Amino acid sequence: MGYIRQAITVLRMIKLSVHKIGGSTLRNLDDLLQCAQVMAAQAAEERCLFVFSALYGVTDQLQAALDLASAGNDYQPVLAAIKKQHDELLAAISDTEDTAKLLTELYADLERLLEGVRLTVDAAHTTISRIIAAGELMAVLLVAAMLEKQGMNHSRLEFNQSLVAQGDPLDAVVEEEASRVQLQAVLADTAERIIIIPGFVAVSPAGKLLTLGRNGSDYSAACLALVCAARRCVIWKAVDGVYTADPALVSAAELLPKISYRELLELSYFGAKVINGRAVGPLMAAQIPCEIRSLYRPEQSGTLVSDATDQSIKGISYLDKIALITIAGPGLRGKVGTAQRVFQVLAAAGISIIQIVQSSSEFSINLALREDQAEAAVAALETEFHFEQLHQQISQISSLPGQAVVSLVGDGLKQRRGVAARLLTAVATAGINVVAIAQGSSERAIALVVATEEAPLAIKACHDEFFADLHYLDVILLGCGLVGSELLRQIERQNEALAEQKMHIRVRAIANSQQLLLSDAGQQREIDLSGWQSKIKSASAGYNWQDIISCKSNFGLINPTIVDCTASPEVARQYVSFLDAGYNVVAANKHANTFSQEYYLKLRQTERQRLRKFLYETNVGAGLPFLDTVQALMRSGDFLDQFHGILSGSLSLIFGLLEDGISFSAAVALARTKGFTEPDPREDLSGMDVARKLLIIARETGMQLELEDVEVEAVIPVDFKADLSGKDMEQQLQQLDAEFANRVKIAAVRGQVLRYRAHIIDGRCQVGIAAVDKSDPLAPIRDGENALAMYTNYYSPMPMVLRGYGAGATVTAAGVFGDILRTLRQPEVV
Repeated sequence: MGYIRQAITVLRMIKLSVHKIGGSTLRNLDDLLQCAQVMAAQAAEERCLFVFSALYGVTDQLQAALDLASAGNDYQPVLAAIKKQHDELLAAISDTEDTAKLLTELYADLERLLEGVRLTVDAAHTTISRIIAAGELMAVLLVAAMLEKQGMNHSRLEFNQSLVAQGDPLDAVVEEEASRVQLQAVLADTAERIIIIPGFVAVSPAGKLLTLGRNGSDYSAACLALVCAARRCVIWKAVDGVYTADPALVSAAELLPKISYRELLELSYFGAKVINGRAVGPLMAAQIPCEIRSLYRPEQSGTLVSDATDQSIKGISYLDKIALITIAGPGLRGKVGTAQRVFQVLAAAGISIIQIVQSSSEFSINLALREDQAEAAVAALETEFHFEQLHQQISQISSLPGQAVVSLVGDGLKQRRGVAARLLTAVATAGINVVAIAQGSSERAIALVVATEEAPLAIKACHDEFFADLHYLDVILLGCGLVGSELLRQIERQNEALAEQKMHIRVRAIANSQQLLLSDAGQQREIDLSGWQSKIKSASAGYNWQDIISCKSNFGLINPTIVDCTASPEVARQYVSFLDAGYNVVAANKHANTFSQEYYLKLRQTERQRLRKFLYETNVGAGLPFLDTVQALMRSGDFLDQFHGILSGSLSLIFGLLEDGISFSAAVALARTKGFTEPDPREDLSGMDVARKLLIIARETGMQLELEDVEVEAVIPVDFKADLSGKDMEQQLQQLDAEFANRVKIAAVRGQVLRYRAHIIDGRCQVGIAAVDKSDPLAPIRDGENALAMYTNYYSPMPMVLRGYGAGATVTAAGVFGDILRTLRQPEVV
């Protein structure tokens, strides 16, 4: 149909608007009453044409009855349900017998048509169109009855008094000029301000009923607006307008106050259900503004659709039930006319192509089309290219079902550089594989093909990248002891400050060794951190690693982080699985980095492959930014010559107390009381904790070592008392008091102090008790402080020294908190 704007003096003088109502907004008596109220308010301003679609679900029921009849089966239960729905509404309206009689006539005609189909097990398109159009004809009768009940004057037009069309009875095309002539005459004959018309239907030049394609009521309204030169066209929906994404999938989706015709056309083409894409053409051709508004909140202005554009990115839509057809082979390269043959054979089979992608090498062509057409498409292509397959010029014609097309739309795509890169990065960060990507020459939309089950997560990831004002960091916390509990306190305390930076940490799960506390399901639900201790006690006992991993899919998380505040080797062994499942990992736990070199490398390989982050700044120096500094130096081309450090806050405190003349046993007891050591201090006194930290430093500088390669001198003999966690701990350690007092005395005579030192010299890693000169950078380090002195190519002969508290729940939790923040990708503003 050629949309030509013509001035019609009579119609131009009429202040008129076209409104479409129906579908999900017509379900029950309350909806009909609300509809009448909206109609009255609109008609008070101007003359209105109201176009109605069928009651919610009725068209699907009619199609189901038709399918049953076509198979020779009993359709009567479905037909009875349709009758009951309409009769009960009519009874609630308390209408006169006139409407009941008209409905009965429609029921009888519908039953006669369905019975004919059942008997012949066949149906012509003209018969099908009359069956599936019955919903609109019945809906208009109910609306008319409600208007009568409310005392509202109106005029009801039959299908043959409205649009004129021709073509396939199931997908007819409106004839603009013929429709204009007919509507001009009809409008001139009625003075009512409210005119109601069934949508989806039109009349042929021969007077036969035609339908305008599935969901054609929007198209009806747009064509009526065109031929009547309407001032505006209003589409009344159950939602407030057009959103940046489907609110059912993205709770943070935002209402768009305005959008251009072309943007709306792209969104509707790729699955947005707010308006039928065919409806945009007539409105755009005649430059008729279109308002998409909520029937339930008519005071809201909704979304205005016009030719104006603000050059921004507008929204994300998706189309599911897609199959990707692949045609590949060496014979495609440089072969003129191949694409034409593909299009022709599929068009002949009645198959519509949604998207086409051809590789730059011309080795393959990928076509996205409806999943229910895939089998027929492959069969048609195999027939067409039989010769090429026989001679191995085409090696593959295949179908990949279960796909969806996710599209980013906006006039602003053309003006912004790097949008495709950001889109792909966002999707990849969410762990989603992109099967195909396409962008049209208008650069108004970028479309990705992904697996259907991954489409909702892809939409959320894209929406967060381009539209989110507040960026969420979703945390699964393992371990809620001293460090974990302090971390939760810091999160609760800092979230208000983070909001100013457009960030928010959501704790979605908390686990101790026995119980797992989960937040409620939902995109933005999180655990209320006030009183979490009592909540975890009441949580179900027992969980496994799959319960942890499944949080990502159960909650629909895009870039979640597992935070390990345990000291468990078993938890650390799960890190590769966590990363592979799409989690970032933030570890206060040192074990993973001190397992075998093979595991150490596997962690980093998985991190890169899955585009995740494995962060462990607190493994060495607690809150001190040491490992990050080492990594930066190594990336810059520096290399380590020597390292000397005090890496244990607990041993720093203990040896400082020895220097003050306090006995060894009393020093250990005091450190334990202050929470510097584990409940059983052997882990600290064995030197293995320091050995692990030194191994991590060595590996970060490129050395390939195992934990067994670190030479360890324990503070206490390896075979000393098996249990130091009981009340008699100090008594047992008193056996070592004299020995340590003597060593302290000898060091003092020499002008030295005892420190538990870790160092790397000539490729050897050693930890143990050392007497250091008072001029040594490590001599003043005590009372829980850590110090790390690096001699490198850049920092020599004076070392780079970092010094600060390296133990305690507060500083360790602060370091973990910082790592959590580093997991966030900061999207650009659109």
